[in-house]
Amino acid sequence: MRRIDPVLAPAALLLALVLILSLAGCGGRGGLSHVATDPLMRACQKRCQQDDEYGVLTRNGCMRGCEAAQVRFPLRGSHYLSEEACVKGVDALNVEEQLRSMNTYCEDTWVNIHSRKGCKDAAQAFYDAMGEHLCRTDAR
Repeated sequence: MRRIDPVLAPAALLLALVLILSLAGCGGRGGLSHVATDPLMRACQKRCQQDDEYGVLTRNGCMRGCEAAQVRFPLRGSHYLSEEACVKGVDALNVEEQLRSMNTYCEDTWVNIHSRKGCKDAAQAFYDAMGEHLCRTDAR
């Protein structure tokens, strides 16, 4: 059996790690990054606070729809090795598919038409805010 030189082993390990990260496209600029859902929730909750008759009728379904959209958001809790990779991940999300999924959820969850509509409005407001910058640099 061949022995590994103890002096070269850490250097080889470091080189392998750098190579893996660079090939994966994760060693980009910007440092560690994560997806933040707070801008999406703010937009959603703003819609739920609509202060007219329609807003009052749909508020319960809307607030619960915001919570459901956040829980079901596929990138929630996602971490990336660079801001670049995070932005690519956010851009790759199929928003139309997520809205279809949320609309099905709202239809299946609510019997009351106003709550159902509020839930769908919440999903729309949540995903309409996707244009905002969702990638945040991790403070480590």
